[in-house]
Amino acid sequence: MSDERTAPLRVLLACEWFVKYTAGLGGGLVENGGEVTLLTRDHGLEFGGDSDEMRRFVAATIPGGRHLTVDGRVRDVRELRAVGRLRRGIAAWRPDVVHIQDSLPHDMRLAVAAGLPRRYAITVHDVAPHPGGVQPGPRIRVLRRWLRERASLIFIHSEALLEGLARQGIDASRVVVVPHGIETLDPLPLPPDPEILFFGRIAPYKGVDLLLEAMPFVWAAQPEATLTIAGDGKVPDSPALADPRVRIENGHIPEAAIRALFARASCVALPYREASQSGVGSLARRYGRPIVATAVGGLPDLAAAGGGLVVPAGDAKELAAALVEVIGDRRRAEEMSRASIEESREALWPAVAARTIEAYRAFLL
Repeated sequence: MSDERTAPLRVLLACEWFVKYTAGLGGGLVENGGEVTLLTRDHGLEFGGDSDEMRRFVAATIPGGRHLTVDGRVRDVRELRAVGRLRRGIAAWRPDVVHIQDSLPHDMRLAVAAGLPRRYAITVHDVAPHPGGVQPGPRIRVLRRWLRERASLIFIHSEALLEGLARQGIDASRVVVVPHGIETLDPLPLPPDPEILFFGRIAPYKGVDLLLEAMPFVWAAQPEATLTIAGDGKVPDSPALADPRVRIENGHIPEAAIRALFARASCVALPYREASQSGVGSLARRYGRPIVATAVGGLPDLAAAGGGLVVPAGDAKELAAALVEVIGDRRRAEEMSRASIEESREALWPAVAARTIEAYRAFLL
């Protein structure tokens, strides 16, 4: 390990999914004086399958960092020699900290290349698989549990997730709560016309069907309101889809188009039936957008300090009432926007990375 008094902290970050999140953390670590190597798969699935877009994003987000990739299919034995070369190169670099994301069981070649030491950190984004989605097979479940049990330090994004980890036998003494990071704040003025935005991957647990069910109640009070659903996944059937006030942008949303989506939105809806945390909620806070979220997992944290409203999960009428409350009162929405921006300062990536480094020093070094 490097001498922390004379050399910057060297951190190896490894993930199979959550590339955007992990790169954001890497950028924050660099801003705190660290040296970062990011190890990922080369599939670019978070970027619509565009690996070049992934590499550009990482290069822009971790200035001066190094990005290594594992190529080929998970079971492609022809790539094992390349994985061995990666492992030897990483060992020669001698990282002080190895920090993985809990997506690694989907491709354990990443764990081999990282050369997991006796002490490492892991970020657990989802304590349990989301209902209604693709459920992990036995191998993934066993590996995920094994990595969590071996980790010396576990990061989560909300205290609401502690109970779920406790049920899995994880000792809270090695768990540290840090917020989901946010890039540089970019507050946008609220648009002149009321628009509700659902953004991100569309999956059953995210409650898009509930949002569509709520829209007739919204239109009864705010007939000029529109709804935009933007993201990849199957949009559930609903009579509301026939209404011209609903706009669907189904598919991968390029990074360059995201800001414009939030610029058009009066508020962001998170009608999830189940959740741990939400990167979309962090984006909403970055742009100063009020949030209407359900009371599941760590979502209420996103609406803290007046930045949004929280409603019971699964109740379309309560959801509609909260949406109307936000989009129907511009002054209230502007107050929420300011509160959201102010609250978000502690969640900027450099601040999150500083807290992460404190945990590294306490648990790993």
